[in-house]
Amino acid sequence: MDFRLIFTIGFASFVVIVIGLALIVTYSQEKKRSQSLVDQAKVLGFRPDTKNLVESLHLKETRIGNRQKIYNVFAGTFCGVPAITFDIDISIGNLGPAKGTSHGNTFKSSCIVFKQNAPVFLLQPKSLLSRNAYNDDFSLDGDASFLTDTLAQKIQKKYKIESTGTHVSFVPSGKRIQNINEALENAYSVFKQISPR
Repeated sequence: MDFRLIFTIGFASFVVIVIGLALIVTYSQEKKRSQSLVDQAKVLGFRPDTKNLVESLHLKETRIGNRQKIYNVFAGTFCGVPAITFDIDISIGNLGPAKGTSHGNTFKSSCIVFKQNAPVFLLQPKSLLSRNAYNDDFSLDGDASFLTDTLAQKIQKKYKIESTGTHVSFVPSGKRIQNINEALENAYSVFKQISPR
């Protein structure tokens, strides 16, 4: 048998094994994280819920990209305010023949939603494509009446925040929720300045 053929088969087998192991490790970590979130939610008195609850809010975050996967949904009350936490995977790019571009990516993030009346707006970290720049850190579309310099300093680039008028959502920049209570506390400290009770 030709050495090149043996090398090619051996290398291909090695690549398949490495990819298989990576998928197993990723699956195991996701399952462990999901169970941790379930346990934390129980301690907080939050109950598991479905993606239908999240989709009924019509948040922009749940409608971007070619496809969205909403999971790990928990609903309850935090500091007397109805709240929801969930994870979302957003796929952007090619999802099959004749869809999107030749490349695709999936971005994983989490979201915290508080139910409370507030001005309607979308505040997000500033990028090269941003319009309606508010300052060096973020851009703002909609009602800016809630925003003070103190609050702007507190937010910086930590969150993408959207208010539909009845719900205020927080997407932590560049990370998913690991500790539900801590994530709720951090978001609530900003939320209570946006929507004073």
